[in-house]
Amino acid sequence: MLMKVFNKGQVVIPAAIRKEFGIEIGDMLDVVADRKEKCVKLKRTGEMKSEKLAGSLSRYNRRKRFPSRKEIKKALAEGIAREN
Repeated sequence: MLMKVFNKGQVVIPAAIRKEFGIEIGDMLDVVADRKEKCVKLKRTGEMKSEKLAGSLSRYNRRKRFPSRKEIKKALAEGIAREN
């Protein structure tokens, strides 16, 4: 199967291959260069799905409460005002 390399060195993994190997949005792939075979191999790690990363920093500020929407809007407005 031929794939085109785009201007930033990006390639698209065809849908049939993603489906066959169960590759989903958010999956992390390990890229391995095989110099002997002159090829690049992609390996599914299976450990770095975005769902597993969600909330991974929550243990660092357990006592700190999450800001309200009003507080977030105020902080954003103050930040934008400082930039101008």
